[in-house]
Amino acid sequence: MNKYLSAVAISACLCTLAAAQSPVSPYSLFGIGSIDNSSHGAYTGMGGIGTGLRESNVLNTANPASLTAMKKQTFVLDLAARGGMSYLAGQGRGAFSGNGNLDHIGMGFRIGSFVSAAVNLTPLSNVEYRIRKETFIEGSGEKMTTVYSGSGGLHKIGLSLGFDVFRDLSVGITGSIIMGQITHTESSDYWTSRYKSVSNVTPYLNFGIQYHRQTGKYSSITAGITGGYRKKFSMHNTTDISDNADSTVVSEKVSPSTVQNIPAFVGAGISYSTRTMTVGIDYSFQAYSSVNSGNALVEYKNMNRISAGISYTPNQYDVRHYWKRIQFLFGASVDGSHILTGKSEGLNWSVSAGMKFPFRNSNFLYWTLEYDRYGFPVTNRNTVSENCLSLTLGISFAEGWFIRRKFE
Repeated sequence: MNKYLSAVAISACLCTLAAAQSPVSPYSLFGIGSIDNSSHGAYTGMGGIGTGLRESNVLNTANPASLTAMKKQTFVLDLAARGGMSYLAGQGRGAFSGNGNLDHIGMGFRIGSFVSAAVNLTPLSNVEYRIRKETFIEGSGEKMTTVYSGSGGLHKIGLSLGFDVFRDLSVGITGSIIMGQITHTESSDYWTSRYKSVSNVTPYLNFGIQYHRQTGKYSSITAGITGGYRKKFSMHNTTDISDNADSTVVSEKVSPSTVQNIPAFVGAGISYSTRTMTVGIDYSFQAYSSVNSGNALVEYKNMNRISAGISYTPNQYDVRHYWKRIQFLFGASVDGSHILTGKSEGLNWSVSAGMKFPFRNSNFLYWTLEYDRYGFPVTNRNTVSENCLSLTLGISFAEGWFIRRKFE
């Protein structure tokens, strides 16, 4: 247990250090930032599906009902980091930016014959942007440079419970605590203004259900449903202005609190598995229209998302040829962006590919390469398209614990 506790402690420290490193996006300026819709864990390479997936050695946070697939007296630890490059283009200009951070950390285990549990830490939203603007000083030919930047975001610490209701039916619930801080900064050659928003600690619940049925000796089908309600929370705001000459705070005041919402959502998924292959598809609806963008030029709308994925393992039981036990994953997703700029609607899509490398029983290393395209109609001069290429590296341990060894 010492090595697992050490891994958890180190990962928690890394997550704190990485909290300021988020995907760079000018659209994270609005509302609570860019909503994190990415998959977390070994299913990232399958287009982010997970509502209708379950495996005994995989920690699936997309549907808490899937936790009942874990074996008795088994401890699962999953952690991963993500990094990548983004290319932003608009109005005939383009720019590259890089980012990297700890993607998630989670651990799960069986509590009893009919109950499983998991604890995980994942991002809810990210804020990371930097915009440079030059203007002429009135009455002179000199230019003044102003830099607008932002950092921070919201995070979820969740406890998930999965319950076996019947032989083929399971339900689950995740109780999360949402918290975080967002900072918007406006800086010139002479002064710097910082607007800080700190979320109050907000409890939140979401639910899941799964039906799993063996259709043959080596085949099965799994269907799942997930959902969560809209949740209001407060952001407590402060503004301070400092002199760049000696970093002295010239003015500091408490700004009025603002109210934000975590959007309601519902999702459904189904998958079919054989001895060598798994195929699945997910659909989700998210009611982003309840979220306040904080800008009159930008509106949020409800979003629909479809994801599909496939995994293939040549022969997971082949002890002579290691490459036949490697799992290959492919996936894709498409959604209508939840952002409206000048009444223009965007279309986002992504493709992904990955591999899982097993080692020592049910443990495995995995990586996923993902390309995301976030786009708006090019006729709108106020929009920016984003092209992101990211790499996720992770490791998953599934080890027995509290097992009494017998010697004869």
